[in-house]
Amino acid sequence: MNVREYFAFIQSGALAAPHVIETDLSFEEISESECYIRGKLTLGGGFELHVAEYVLADPEFRRLKYRYHLQTAKGKLIARWDNAPHHPEVSTHPNHFHSAENKIRPSEAMDILRVLDEIVSFIE
Repeated sequence: MNVREYFAFIQSGALAAPHVIETDLSFEEISESECYIRGKLTLGGGFELHVAEYVLADPEFRRLKYRYHLQTAKGKLIARWDNAPHHPEVSTHPNHFHSAENKIRPSEAMDILRVLDEIVSFIE
């Protein structure tokens, strides 16, 4: 899958999620196998998911950097998943989760569609 196909895949997956009201994702193609995706998904209940991914698709698909920040429309943090290497103490380093209280917990590597599944429990 090249990066254009990947972007189309996540766009369609986000639009199919029942709690996504609107998508505003931008796609910056650096090359056929490298891109940066960022933007916001507006969710039901007054929530927003801010998204950033740096993706390489060759020789294998890798999400080198990601950040998925769930917040209220007024900007209050609900949850964030990212892989910035600033918490080496976490067993899943560099992947980790920030709670609303900014407590850091282990997290598997995430992607937009997995996060959309996870956040249902936060917004219901």
